[in-house]
Amino acid sequence: MKALTPHRAMFLMGLLIIALVWALIYYARDEWKLYEAPADDDIAVPSLVERDESGMSSVKLTAAAQKASGIEVGQPLTVRAGTEREAQAAVLDVEPLFALRAQLQEARADIARLASQLARSEAERDRVQALYSDDRNASERALQTARSQAEQDRGALAAARARADGLHARLVQGWGALGGTASGEAPPELDKLADRRASLVAIALRGAGDAPPTMQLRLPDGDESIEARRIGLAPRSLAHAAGETWLYKTERVLPTGTRLAARGVTGTTVLHLVPNSAVVWYAGLPWIYVRDDDEPEEFIRQALPAESQRPDGWLAPALEDDARVVTRGAQLLLSEELKHTLADENDD
Repeated sequence: MKALTPHRAMFLMGLLIIALVWALIYYARDEWKLYEAPADDDIAVPSLVERDESGMSSVKLTAAAQKASGIEVGQPLTVRAGTEREAQAAVLDVEPLFALRAQLQEARADIARLASQLARSEAERDRVQALYSDDRNASERALQTARSQAEQDRGALAAARARADGLHARLVQGWGALGGTASGEAPPELDKLADRRASLVAIALRGAGDAPPTMQLRLPDGDESIEARRIGLAPRSLAHAAGETWLYKTERVLPTGTRLAARGVTGTTVLHLVPNSAVVWYAGLPWIYVRDDDEPEEFIRQALPAESQRPDGWLAPALEDDARVVTRGAQLLLSEELKHTLADENDD
């Protein structure tokens, strides 16, 4: 047996050290993470935020996710942009209007009755005239009586027509467009006013310019907005304050004499009004989330002009006609968008 030389001993010790180091690395690979996990072990977490080529981001939620998150979508109101006009309004008593219209209807009924009576008396006069002319088959006295009756009926008819014309003039002078036409055609607004399903309001506007087609009315002790639609210019007798007075009709039944504050806008530009609950603030600016009917699961954040705020909401000039606005849950969408934005920045 050969003796173990120093060189051979060092060689064996080197092999032993290499073996120990390899064993240490192999058994400690989990703690030191010295292996590459298979690609199949990665769990992909889908992102709710997507970006298009222009860099605009959108949040996508399924219908079930929207319902679970309490997200509500509504259609913005259509309003006119232009000159705002404020005025005082008062609810009018319409009983004198309908009392006068009842008198006019009676006068027109008399006209119809007297016109028929005149036709009969004229026919009788013509008959007696023919008999008298045919060899005196009727007396001269009968002819005079028939003529007198026809003239009397003609006069009564003229008086009835004059009375009806006078009543119609009083209606027009006292109630403007609600007086109806001379032919007897009644305005469509009268039906609901007669049945107490609507109220007539006089609004005094100061300054020049047309009256707004619609006005928003508010009670002195309430914030509820009541819409009133323009009927026409009111006669001077209905003016209740300085300025040009206009008649409006509201579907809300209000007590006679009620005073209201009125506000309206004149102009032809149509804009969209979104409620205050739809607005979220980010980077010092107001934003809304918009959904297109063609993409019911996609929500896009859209900025609003900072000066577009009104007491009843925000004007959205860039909103499409078929767009829907998130009225509840906009803050949740913003948080989701910002969370994914920050995650992408950290990955970079």
